This record gives sequence, C-alpha cells and structure tokens, in this order.
Amino acid sequence: MDWSRTVHCIGDLHAGAIKRPRVQAMLDDANALPTPALHLQVGDVTENGFAKEEVLARRWLDRLPARYYAAVGNHDLMHKRTAKQWATAYGYQSQSYVVDFPTLRIIVVGPERDYAPERSGELSDRTLKWLEARIRNAPEKTCWIACHWPRKNTVLNDKRKSLYTSNMTKFYAKPDGRIRALLAKYPNARAWISGHTHSPIDAPGLLTRAKLPRGRKIVTVNCSAIVGVGKKRDASDPIRSLYLTHFRDRMEVRFRDHGERRWKHVGGRQVTHIKY
Repeated sequence: MDWSRTVHCIGDLHAGAIKRPRVQAMLDDANALPTPALHLQVGDVTENGFAKEEVLARRWLDRLPARYYAAVGNHDLMHKRTAKQWATAYGYQSQSYVVDFPTLRIIVVGPERDYAPERSGELSDRTLKWLEARIRNAPEKTCWIACHWPRKNTVLNDKRKSLYTSNMTKFYAKPDGRIRALLAKYPNARAWISGHTHSPIDAPGLLTRAKLPRGRKIVTVNCSAIVGVGKKRDASDPIRSLYLTHFRDRMEVRFRDHGERRWKHVGGRQVTHIKY
C-alpha cells in the first residue's frame, strides 16, 4: 500500500449527535496507521450546522495525522445557513474548491444552500460551469469529484435491510442529466466520491462503475458513515471508513473497521482494484 497516494475518506460524522466513543475509535485507529496524503470528510460533519458543533468537529478533525478537507452536506446547511457561511467557518473561499497533487486533482463541490427535498443536492449553473472548467483545465490529471450527494442509481439497497439509497429523491446530486453529460465529455473525470446514504460497506453499488453518455463510465465510491449505518443510528453499528489509493489507471479501495482495528474483506477481497 502506497500511503503517499492514499486518501482517507471519512463518511458522515454528525458532530452534535454522534457518540464521542465512535469518533474516538476512528481517531485512535487512524493515528495508529501510517499517514495518508490527506483525509477527506465527505459532508454532514455536523448534525445541525451550529457553530458549537463545528468547533467540536474541527477539534476532532484536527487530531487526524494528516491535513483534512471537508465537503458541505445537507445537515451542515440546516436552519437557513448558506454554503458561504459554512465555507468561511472552515477557512475555504467557497464550498467548491480544488486540492491538487502531481497526477490527481480532487474537486470538492456542493450546493449553495439547503433546498426542498426534490431539489436537495442541486448544483447551480455557476457551480457546474466552475466544475467543468476545473476538469477541462487539468487534462493531464485524474479528477476525482467529491460531493456529499452520490450519483443517481449507484449505491442501493438490498431486501434484507432498510437503507437510504441514491435513487431516493433527496439522496442524489442534481441535475442528474446535466452532471452525467458534463462528466462524459472529459476522460480525465474518473471518480465521484460521496456519502449521505449512511450505507454499510457491503451495500450494492457502494463501489461501482456508473454509466455515462458517450459509452463512458465513471468510478463511484460511497464512504459509508461514522455516525451509524442505515436509517436508524445504533451504538452497535460498525465504525468504518474507506482508504482510496490512486494510480494512473486504477484505484485501490480498502475498507477499515476502526472499532475492530482491522481491514475488512468485501466480496472476499481485502483490496478492491477498480479500473478507471
């Protein structure tokens, strides 16, 4: 495992609602591992977007062994909070920004405010134009798009569990057709990293290659959640996150159980290799 190429992806945290031992287990285990290139928290870092919750969340994230970056989530924009206010609290100029490495560009995007459920996760025209420019201007780099909301028809349910899915109206990024068409235009747009659904790591489509127009596909990865799994949070839920290692032609995915302090096998494999 090449840690210098690895991004630790942390799912929904929900500071203000999560039980402290769950966060502590994640922090203790992450600090016992080698240091990754960065930590990427994929949204809903707070439960209500309150300032006191953000103070707590930042205090926790600052204890990670490498620099962290965060995406805005729907819970972070509650109570009429704007994305600009959220970005200022975390030291960003906007909720949408870029993190660059020699062969990888991570483009973090999000909506400008919380919308009604039928528009939840809607990226504005301005954000879509900004996103396209950041992909187009880095043709030599692989681009990962980090957005709290997953792509539609990716992470799903199975008949044994009651789960949120990316096909529920308020659980996928919008406008779906325009986003798919935009991504299809650029071969270097290779992955969409999300959270939001609180999915278990064995959920169908948690890691997949989603279809785009023009016969293209894009890797989609959902990062589960630290706060809990499924629609009802339970203290006994596993505490898991994903470690993604970037290579020019592929991504390696490892699933970490922070409570058990060990790598989990999914589909009979400890490491999943998925080609871009």
